[in-house]
Amino acid sequence: MFAVSATLTLMLAASPGDAWTLERVVAEAVERSPEVAAARAEEAGAEGVRAADGRWLQNNPELEAEAASDVLTDDAGEQRVEVMLSQTVEVAGQRGLRVERAEAALEAARARRRAAVLEAAADAVASAVELDRREARARLAEEALGLARALEDATGRRFAAGDVPELERNGAALERARAEARAALARAEADGARAALNRRLGRPAAAPLTVAVLAADGAMSSTDAAETRDEGTPLMRAARATLPSPLLPSERPEVQAARAEESAAKAEVELLRRERFPDPTVGLGYERERRAESHGALTDLHTEHLLVARLSLPLPLWNRNQRELAEARARRSTREAERVAREREVEAEAAAARSTFEAANTANTALRAALPAVERNLELVRRAYDAGELGLDALLLARDRAFGARAEAVDAAAELARARTALLRAQGRLPTGEVPR
Repeated sequence: MFAVSATLTLMLAASPGDAWTLERVVAEAVERSPEVAAARAEEAGAEGVRAADGRWLQNNPELEAEAASDVLTDDAGEQRVEVMLSQTVEVAGQRGLRVERAEAALEAARARRRAAVLEAAADAVASAVELDRREARARLAEEALGLARALEDATGRRFAAGDVPELERNGAALERARAEARAALARAEADGARAALNRRLGRPAAAPLTVAVLAADGAMSSTDAAETRDEGTPLMRAARATLPSPLLPSERPEVQAARAEESAAKAEVELLRRERFPDPTVGLGYERERRAESHGALTDLHTEHLLVARLSLPLPLWNRNQRELAEARARRSTREAERVAREREVEAEAAAARSTFEAANTANTALRAALPAVERNLELVRRAYDAGELGLDALLLARDRAFGARAEAVDAAAELARARTALLRAQGRLPTGEVPR
């Protein structure tokens, strides 16, 4: 009754049909993420700015009307009415630079949205892996509790028969109590991990939830899982899944955003330089003037209709965008430094993630390989205990080693899954292996 399975199937049982797959976790986390929603709103705003900056005329036309009369003086009937429509026209190519700046800002917003999608998906999958790990540890604790209760019953019967001293019976009772405490704590930790994942998925904290973090190349049904028990748990299959080819560092959304922001800053500097050139204002209007004219002894009112054209040009003597240019040049230098720092950070992050993944893979393989021998030792000690050759302490020590090895194997599998997610994130990919668009 103390035999322990040689595989991890008892640690991570086949997931029920309604368990959340990797793809579902990623899709729901991205859809419900407040950070992704904010990034999408920023992108929509950048699209609006791009549309507005693409207009050929940026300033609204001005309509002026003027009326003059001599009604307060000699009231001879003289009168003048003028209507003028004027428009400021950019002549230094500002529109092209404004569009270039807006397009760079839009590209940066899109890249930040993709980065937010990657972050939300990676965090959700990490939480799903942690829930899988906590539930596996809880099942281990429940199994250990069942074995402790069986041991307590067996020791009680042997004590009643006079085969073991009271010391062993009391020791078995203590082990059962300790196993109950560990099982209760493991269940609470699993509930906490479930609440954390529910939060990332936008669900109530206490909502029922089970996960099956499968490989990115497709889900596996419970029947398939039963037929491939020796291949490990869904969690471990996901961890060992083939990794897609890495993206170039320049394809990382963080780098793309930094480069786009640098381009926008450069375009802004050039735009402010161009805006030093004065923009003329042209106007076209109509004027009607009525005035008194003398013709010998006669005086009458003469009316004239005039077409008026006007041109005004500001003189850039005092304000030539000195302050704005200084600030823009400082922003350009800042964006350039941020872009260099981001490129270095991405390179270092990818290298560290690759090293962590390889180490986690090595640890997982080593622990899985050691499990059969540890569990064989437990079976041998159990037989010796049944034969009266060993005491209870030796059996408990072997049991603790076997369950400790299985718990370490669960942790190693979870660490490998997390390392794979982190490596894909460092390569600019979702946990499913896809590249966000």
